[in-house]
Amino acid sequence: MRALPPITITPAILTSTSCAEPSAGEAVWVSGTTYAIGDRVISTTTHRVYESLKASNAGKDPTLAANTSWWLNIGPTSRWAMFDLLRNTGTTTASPLTVSITPGQRVDSIGVVGMVADTVTVTVTVSGATVYTASANLLNRPTSGWYDYFFGAFRYRQEFARFDLPPYTNAVISITLTRANGPVTCGGVVLGTSVYLGATQHQAESDALNFSRIDRDDFGTATLAPRRSVPRTVQTLRCKKTDVDRILQLRDDLNAVPALWSGLDDQDSGYFSALLIVGVYKRFTISMDQPEDALISLELEEV
Repeated sequence: MRALPPITITPAILTSTSCAEPSAGEAVWVSGTTYAIGDRVISTTTHRVYESLKASNAGKDPTLAANTSWWLNIGPTSRWAMFDLLRNTGTTTASPLTVSITPGQRVDSIGVVGMVADTVTVTVTVSGATVYTASANLLNRPTSGWYDYFFGAFRYRQEFARFDLPPYTNAVISITLTRANGPVTCGGVVLGTSVYLGATQHQAESDALNFSRIDRDDFGTATLAPRRSVPRTVQTLRCKKTDVDRILQLRDDLNAVPALWSGLDDQDSGYFSALLIVGVYKRFTISMDQPEDALISLELEEV
């Protein structure tokens, strides 16, 4: 199990992106325009989307705290949605989506989640020279027999992670998503220095918190209200007691802070996606009843 605390992606380190702002369907707030209830605008200063709460809304800057009764902060703009770590938001744009980040500090790991794309490529350049490249074909057809091989539906792998980036302080990290037909989507990018917690033990669980409602009338007829299903994992880890102090510090650092958690390093494993989550820990217990090893009980929920 590895935990990847994210660095904050700011306009200063987002060197370039092919996703424009405003993106298609987005309109920048204009002080001289009168907005109706439900109209949405964006601010290129805060990179947020705002929805008008009142009619005859004119001259009320949505970025000012004094105008919160006039505007509702909906979330990030399309350009910045891939950096907020919430899986129910994402950047969608024409293929290819190319993003370059200059962290200005050493990082050795990256995770890209919530993708709808055919391929993803991560490249690290230093002083214009390429020092690292990793890519993956995300188009996948799960097969359990010859019929599935020829006629089964294609699915997209949504997760990609690498924990072996060369840690240069002056590196430029580029991410490229491509798709032959239709736009690409990127739900989130997590970049930072990973921390190894220990080996994931047998009997790990992948679960989901389902917020959908199912109501039945007197005759048993169901009324379904689909809502979000939030992934959740439960796992036990084994680590050396010499690592416990470092893990305790990580537990403090990630208190109510989203991070990428990867239960497995082998991305070709069928269990890789099931044990990769961008979220927060709900339980982080360290059992110290063995002389050399500690057991960690870890429960994670996606944000």
